[in-house]
Amino acid sequence: MALSDVSHEPPGYACPFCAIAGGAEPEFTAWREGQVFVQIAKHWDPGGPGRALVIPTAHFENIYALPDDLAGEIARMVRLVATAMRRGYPCDGVAIRQNNEPAGGQDVWHLHTHVVPRHNDRPNPEYGHDLADSSERAHYAALLRQSLEALV
Repeated sequence: MALSDVSHEPPGYACPFCAIAGGAEPEFTAWREGQVFVQIAKHWDPGGPGRALVIPTAHFENIYALPDDLAGEIARMVRLVATAMRRGYPCDGVAIRQNNEPAGGQDVWHLHTHVVPRHNDRPNPEYGHDLADSSERAHYAALLRQSLEALV
C-alpha cells in the first residue's frame, strides 16, 4: 500500500479547510492565488500572534498525496508569505512547519503549512493553543494581505 493511500480522517470528517476554500471565514483569508490560499490561524503561539497557514484549495490529506506541481506552488507561496510577514509584521524571523500523520503532529486532515512569526525576545515554543480573538485575526489578515500586495 502506498503512503498516499493511508488516511487518518475519521468517518464523516467535515474538513474545515475545504469549507474555508469554499468561502467560509473570508475575513481571515489573507490571500488567494492559483490553487492555494493563505489563512490566519485561529490559534496563536505563546511567542506571538499572526501565524499564517498556506493551504491548497483542493483536498489532499498530507504531503504523500500532493502532486509535484502543487507542491511547487505551495512552496512559492510559503516563501512569499514568509517574506511578507518579515517585512509587514513586527517580527524578527519566521518558522515554517508542515505536519503529516498523527505521529508527525497533524490534527487537521488537509495539508497545510504553518508560517509563524518569531521574536528575539520571546520563547519559540513548538505550538500554542491560545484561541485568537476574531478582530485580531482579521487585523493580521489585512496586514499580511497589504504586505503581499506590495510583493506581488
